[in-house]
Amino acid sequence: MKKQLNIWSFIFSTLWLLLFFIVSSTGPIDYTILGTQPFVLLLYVTLLTFITGLLGMAGMEDWKGMARSFSTVILTLGLSTFLTIIIFFGHLLS
Repeated sequence: MKKQLNIWSFIFSTLWLLLFFIVSSTGPIDYTILGTQPFVLLLYVTLLTFITGLLGMAGMEDWKGMARSFSTVILTLGLSTFLTIIIFFGHLLS
């Protein structure tokens, strides 16, 4: 179970990174459908993936699992930090 958690958290961290690039390269989005900004939603799911990545570290059996775990933690931590900065300065300037 921990190994599956490790694999899925890695897949989702890569997916959230790609979704960040898609959202940041598109124009203004109508927020009435989502109810909140897409960067805030992306921050929430990134933090959830970060927590599952930390839990998935218990499933490390070989060097591939360790590489997946550390890359998941580094990707999600970096993305969540960057999103926090974007959201903070976005609220400051609006």
